[in-house]
Amino acid sequence: MPSPVGHSLAGWVIASFRSRSLKPVNLKRIGLYAFIANAPDLDFIPGAMMGQPNLYHHGISHSIGAGLLFAGAAAFVIKLQSGGRLLREFGYMLALYGSHLVLDLLSMDGRPPFGIPILWPFSGHYFMIPILPPVKHSVLDHATMAQFLADVFSLHNLYVIGLEIALTVPFALIAAWCFRKTPAVNR
Repeated sequence: MPSPVGHSLAGWVIASFRSRSLKPVNLKRIGLYAFIANAPDLDFIPGAMMGQPNLYHHGISHSIGAGLLFAGAAAFVIKLQSGGRLLREFGYMLALYGSHLVLDLLSMDGRPPFGIPILWPFSGHYFMIPILPPVKHSVLDHATMAQFLADVFSLHNLYVIGLEIALTVPFALIAAWCFRKTPAVNR
């Protein structure tokens, strides 16, 4: 799976396409986009509370079903707060959540069940297309918090973050270049 940096950068690329600029006008919106792009990994929290961060990781939060529910709820809250268009907000929220699923689908997963249940609730099968290197976060479900943190703050993960930056920034630059003369859309 990619790092939170990689997932946040994917959120930045989507924000760049939405705002048609690399310069975010609304930093709260960029923070929201980064949060939603990382939201499927909130499944670390219950395991971390039990002292085993990986215990629930790559479960149903890494699925289209969860993405649809999360995007619907987030779009509804945004509509209530800022009066945006519900369907447009839903599309952006789903793109952000879905960016996480796509990146995790394309990453090597070193612990069983290998991959993510991306098609849940339609299928319980796990899928993986291992193109991207994984972020190291201990392959054991029962890894302690100390083992988990030692893996997270490794040189390997620093390398992966550098690779994520190198692979993601060009897409944001392309977005900015494509829309350089086009007025920004409604934020």
